[in-house]
Amino acid sequence: MLLPKNPCPVDGLVPWMALLCPIKSRKQHPVFGWTYVLHHYKKGHGLVIWANVSQEDIVQEMERTARWRVGDSVQLGPRGSLTVLKRKWNFEKGAFTYAFGGSRAGQLLILEEEEVIKRVEANNV
Repeated sequence: MLLPKNPCPVDGLVPWMALLCPIKSRKQHPVFGWTYVLHHYKKGHGLVIWANVSQEDIVQEMERTARWRVGDSVQLGPRGSLTVLKRKWNFEKGAFTYAFGGSRAGQLLILEEEEVIKRVEANNV
């Protein structure tokens, strides 16, 4: 697992404990690189705060929540499958953005996770 050198943005959404939580603050750490404070408010339960969450833990959680990995073939339509070439976490939406390559060289399709899910489900009907 490769850890990014840049910190996650404050107010960015990240997966944590099966929830999407905003990053409320971050600080540089000599061992862990970056540590974060995450908040989650659930109506009727109040505010839950997680402190000192390492960047490695956040990246591992992103990996666990990923539906597709680089190299996976995904059936997006009736004409065949496309291969996941890249993926990047979108901190504004709290989901991955995927880059798919087709059968022709240079063909690239970039879709947000929500759109990929819709196309896969429509294809499986």
